[in-house]
Amino acid sequence: MKNLIKLSVLLFVFILSFSLFAQEIPDAKYWIIFKDKGIYDYTVDMTPGSEAYELAKSLLSERAINRRMKVLGEERLVDFRDLPLEQKYIDDLSSKGISIIAKSKWFNGVSAYLTPSQIDVVKNLDYVAELRLLGKNYKNSIKFVKPEITDYITIFELEKDVLDDKYDYGKSYKQMKMINVPMVHNLGIIGKGVMIASFDSGFEWRDHEATRNLNITDEYDFINKDPKTYNESNQTYVDKTDQSTHGTATLSNLAGFKPGKLIGPAFGSEIILAKTEYVPTETPMEEDFFLEATEWAEAKGVDVISTSLGYRTFDEPFNKNSYQYEHYNGRTAITTLAAARAVYLGVCFVASAGNNGQMIPPSLGSPGDGDSVISVGAVDLNGVIANFSSNGPTPDGRIKPDVVAPGVRNYVALGKNLTGNDSSYGGMNGTSFSCPLTAGVCALILSAHPELTPMQVREALRNTADRAGNPDNIYGWGLINAYKAITYWGPAWSNVPEVEINGDKVKISISVASKSKIEPDYIKILYTTEEGNENYISKIMDPVELNGDGNNSGLYTVTLENIDDPYKLRFFFTCRNKEDDWYYPIKYPFEINE
Repeated sequence: MKNLIKLSVLLFVFILSFSLFAQEIPDAKYWIIFKDKGIYDYTVDMTPGSEAYELAKSLLSERAINRRMKVLGEERLVDFRDLPLEQKYIDDLSSKGISIIAKSKWFNGVSAYLTPSQIDVVKNLDYVAELRLLGKNYKNSIKFVKPEITDYITIFELEKDVLDDKYDYGKSYKQMKMINVPMVHNLGIIGKGVMIASFDSGFEWRDHEATRNLNITDEYDFINKDPKTYNESNQTYVDKTDQSTHGTATLSNLAGFKPGKLIGPAFGSEIILAKTEYVPTETPMEEDFFLEATEWAEAKGVDVISTSLGYRTFDEPFNKNSYQYEHYNGRTAITTLAAARAVYLGVCFVASAGNNGQMIPPSLGSPGDGDSVISVGAVDLNGVIANFSSNGPTPDGRIKPDVVAPGVRNYVALGKNLTGNDSSYGGMNGTSFSCPLTAGVCALILSAHPELTPMQVREALRNTADRAGNPDNIYGWGLINAYKAITYWGPAWSNVPEVEINGDKVKISISVASKSKIEPDYIKILYTTEEGNENYISKIMDPVELNGDGNNSGLYTVTLENIDDPYKLRFFFTCRNKEDDWYYPIKYPFEINE
């Protein structure tokens, strides 16, 4: 009987405390930071071969490992932050009525909206190191522009006499031409070999002709915790009709591909999608979904992250989570910290500068305030800064944005949920659209030079933009130039050579571009058909079509004769300019697949 009374009292106390929690309204979001990761604390041995090292490494894809190796090497490949969270701590919080928003192994904690009573409970738990109330950043306004087809026809007709490119860009031609993407595509560089992640409000990519055939290999809804990024109704956070409109449009500017209508820079890349932004409300949980998405994408091995999201002020009652200008120092906002960690691990991170206009104090936001993050402003089709594009500098005096790209009346795909069909297009404004264009160019740079680090990609973008000699806090280093950027670190070659087999003759063609003059007689193919033979035969290639840059850049071809079995061919290409000899590919020779 005594035990029964004791049990009844305990149940009463639990129910009473739960009831008190329920009556209180949380007015802020907190990060609950753990003291350790179960059996591992901050002093754990993370050297190669140790138990902790191997556990952390096992959570990464091979792509992620290879990308990290470019910037960290084997000794520093993983650290304490890569170890998984201790599940017992998460379960215990849940048992106490704490509703967890997001989990982060990098932060070693979880986030939750907490009432005053819950705060008292949580801060006294022996496994909790601290409760952290972080600031917040801001959401770019989404401005829709009713399509005026006559305007686009006028632009298209004016440019028609120069449309001798490999692809027909339709009404997206002007925005691509401004940043010199067609010259890169003409070389056969389309983003192949690069993985990009796009973070946005959702994606109706299967239901639009410009996106349904892209190489999208994974997607995840971090809001509702399921693998569907398209609109759904039967879920905790119900999607409104326009939930996925913004994401579908930004994806189309990143990598859309419908010749004659719309083409984005990186349509040849592998793409993964993260749904992190809930359109109907503005609450601080969204930046935590952003953090989760960053950890997910990095572990999968992405090379580039493109995000047209940002945060500043939240809906009531979460004002405590809002950010002020002084918080945009690259060291405070959650999304900025996530982005900085990703760049440290070898990911090129591209973010919208924001749509808050030229203001004093400056109107920049996160994650674009990060020192290593490429922040992108918007210009119109005449190259003039858009009146909504956010400005810098950061509170600590750094120039922002980094660069600019077209973001006024960008030609984009309009989702089926909005239009009722799979083939509608229109114009939209915002740094939301200059960002994916720039991220697509970053993918082209890495496609041409996979050995580059994120900071080298940023340097190539900045130093080849049109204001590189005099950067400021309106345009940054200026309007990006894809063609100059891909050749900044050396000659760039087509992603894949073209091969024609005719009996024992094999015709091989490839394009090359250089910022300095290539010596024509040193554009060669090096080939062998003998397994294990490293004595490659050299043969000069002939120019077929030069692109007029004055450096002998263009398409070259060669015909190899007496090739009994073309599928045993292994070959490299080489060229020489005034700086050095350049071999392609760098590590392994090309082979012809049957």
